[in-house]
Amino acid sequence: MKIGFLGGSFNPIHTGHLALAQTATQALELDKVLFLPTGNHPLKKDNAFLPAEKRFQLVQKAILSYPAFEASKLDMEDTDLSYSAELIKRLHKLYPEDELYFLTGDDIITELPQWHNWEWLLQNVQFVVAKRPDTNREKWQDLDYLEYFLFIDMKPQDVSSTEIRQKIKDNKSISGLVPKIIEEEIVSLYTM
Repeated sequence: MKIGFLGGSFNPIHTGHLALAQTATQALELDKVLFLPTGNHPLKKDNAFLPAEKRFQLVQKAILSYPAFEASKLDMEDTDLSYSAELIKRLHKLYPEDELYFLTGDDIITELPQWHNWEWLLQNVQFVVAKRPDTNREKWQDLDYLEYFLFIDMKPQDVSSTEIRQKIKDNKSISGLVPKIIEEEIVSLYTM
């Protein structure tokens, strides 16, 4: 089986996450995409972080109409910092015979060396990277690890969780940025 997975804070989940999962599913003929909200993200220290369980519930609701998508608590179980390398090890144990694809946006390309055990990651999982419209690719010229990434073309998605939280704070509409099914709940949760 070919399994894609999308990890992250999902603070909150938005249409860009869903578009990435759909694009990768079509491009790579994936059988399943796992959405893995992180319990304790090592690179994000944000006071506007919803509890992991609440973010997980939003993910579950957002993907209800996508039969190949599945929410998983696998990256929420640790109370320690949640490192991608540890998540990959757990996924390999759960799916030892399957092909795993780490779905992400191209904003991680230059960030990757900051990740815990990043060189091990490059050797042990296939990164599938969607090109984002706002990424400065000039910074990539001197990187010696680009060959480890499988790039897919994706319709530009100009949306981020940070932008959504800011719009809510500014009392602006987030219509079209998040799945309609959870829009009101997101506004309510991030207004508290």
